[in-house]
Amino acid sequence: MINMKKNHIIILSVAVMLMAVLPIHSFAQQQYAVPEQIIKVFPTASTLNKEGVWSRVLDTKGTLLGYVAYSKPASDGIQGFNGETPLMVIFDAKKKICKVFILDNDETPKFVRRVEKEGLFDAWNGMTIDQALDANVDAVSGATFTSNGVKKSLQACLQNLKKNVSPDENGSLISSSVWYVAGGAVLLCVVICIVVVRKRRH
Repeated sequence: MINMKKNHIIILSVAVMLMAVLPIHSFAQQQYAVPEQIIKVFPTASTLNKEGVWSRVLDTKGTLLGYVAYSKPASDGIQGFNGETPLMVIFDAKKKICKVFILDNDETPKFVRRVEKEGLFDAWNGMTIDQALDANVDAVSGATFTSNGVKKSLQACLQNLKKNVSPDENGSLISSSVWYVAGGAVLLCVVICIVVVRKRRH
């Protein structure tokens, strides 16, 4: 009877540990649907894994295609002509900017179209974070407020990224550490279960 109770306790412990680990891993690495802007840059993208302020873009085989970051909430309060200018910044696998997109906003559409037509959103393509922060990009004539809003939002986004460790430096390490610790604990419990069962048979 005592051995049976021990077995039940061990099995229950394993179940509780597994239930505790799964939410931790989900929190460390959350999956999202891939927005159309990312598909334009990475046509084979299938998964977007968010880890802190960075998000990894992966294909169906799990190969890293690049990264995505959003200007909000770092850019909250930065105004263009008629409202905020929230951005999505897409990086390649080496963390060089591929493309800057403006997201849903209340800015005057004609000014957004003007800065897009003049190539403002492509002005930082191929730059690293440090290069983009140091770049002196001119405002588009006739859409100065919108241009400045975009530039300031991008600066806020990049400065925020510099303050936070990127996923390949920290995020994957945290995720892996969680699984190594959890795996070791579960393995230990399994070994204990086997030992207890064998003792009971003898």
